[in-house]
Amino acid sequence: MNDSIFSPNYTITPRIQAQIDELERNHWLIENLLLMPKHEDWLHRDVRVSRAASTTSIEGSALDEAAVGRLAARAMRKGESEDEQDNINALQAYEFIDFLSGQADIPVDELVIRQINRYFIATATSTLTPGSYRKGQNFVGDYEPPDQGDVPSLMRSFALWLRQEGDALHPAIKSGLAHLHLLALHPFWDGNGRTSRGLETLLLQRSTFSFRKLLSLESTLLRTKDEYFSAINTSLGNRFNGGYDATPWLEFSTSALVVCSNALVEQTTLWHGKMRELYSYGPEAGLSGRQIDGLMYANQMGQITRGGYMEVTGVSMATASRDLAELAAKGWLTIEGRTRDRVYRPVPLEEVKGSLTLR
Repeated sequence: MNDSIFSPNYTITPRIQAQIDELERNHWLIENLLLMPKHEDWLHRDVRVSRAASTTSIEGSALDEAAVGRLAARAMRKGESEDEQDNINALQAYEFIDFLSGQADIPVDELVIRQINRYFIATATSTLTPGSYRKGQNFVGDYEPPDQGDVPSLMRSFALWLRQEGDALHPAIKSGLAHLHLLALHPFWDGNGRTSRGLETLLLQRSTFSFRKLLSLESTLLRTKDEYFSAINTSLGNRFNGGYDATPWLEFSTSALVVCSNALVEQTTLWHGKMRELYSYGPEAGLSGRQIDGLMYANQMGQITRGGYMEVTGVSMATASRDLAELAAKGWLTIEGRTRDRVYRPVPLEEVKGSLTLR
C-alpha cells in the first residue's frame, strides 16, 4: 500500500441532496433559536449522556440513559460492572470530543483518532492495546478488514484526506464518509464502532454544521440499528476494497441526520416554550429564580437530585434541601427514595396550575 490520499467513491443522489437540503433548514432553525447559555449547558450535558448510553448500547451494553445519567451525576471514574465502566469511558470520550470541537488549531488526524479510541476502551486489557493499531487480522461478522500491515499507510492516507480534501465537502458528506471509512479499516482491536461514531460527531461539531453541539446521532443509530448495520454491509461488502461505493451508506447516514435533527428541532422548540411559560408563571406562583432554574433542569433531565440542584443553582446543601422540600410541598416535584438516593421528578406544569387553582 502507498501513502496516496484517500479518494472516496460515491454519488450524490437526488435522495441524498434532498436530505442535505432538509438538514440545512433544520440547522438554520437550531442556530437561530434563543437559548440562555446556562440552559444550553444543561442540554449539552444531557446530549453527552445520550451519546454515551446509545453508542455503548449499540455494542451490547444493557444500561439505559437514566442509568448512565446517574453515573454522570455522580462523576464516577470506576464502574461496578463492565457496562458501567464502558459508559464511564464513553462519557469521558465525549467530553474529550466536545473539548476538541472548540479547538480549531488542533487538526483531526491519526493522533486524535487514536486518542478517541484510547478513551473509549481505556480500561480494556492491555492485549487490546487501546489507542494503538492492531497487530493481527480481525473480523467483524462476515467482513474482513485490510491486513494489519496495510493499516498504518491506509490511516495516513485517510488522515491526509481529512486535513486536505475533506474540507471541500459538505459536512454531512465528509463526516459520513469518515465514519464509514474508519469502519472499513477497522484499525483497532476493539472500539472501532464507538470511535467511528465519535469521529463523525467531532467532524460535525468542528464544522459550520455543528447544530450547537446538540445532536445525538448515536441515539438515532441505536433506534435504527438494523438499518445502520445493513447500510454498512451494503457499501463495504464482505472484504475491504479501497474502491467500495459509499453511496448506499450516505443515503442512510444523511437520512439518520435528518431524523436526528428533526427530533432536536422538536425538542428545543418544546424546551423554549416550556422555558418561557415557567419563567413567566413561576414568579406569580411564588417561586424564586433559583427554584425556577432547578425546575427547568428537572424538566430537561426528567429528574433532579440535591447534588444536581446545588450544581445548577450554586447554593449550599442546606438551601438545596430546603428549596426542594418546598417545591415538593407545593406540588412542583414528587419525591422518590430516601435521603442520599432521593430523586425529585417534575410534575407537568398544567397539573401544577390546576392544583394551585383548586386551592
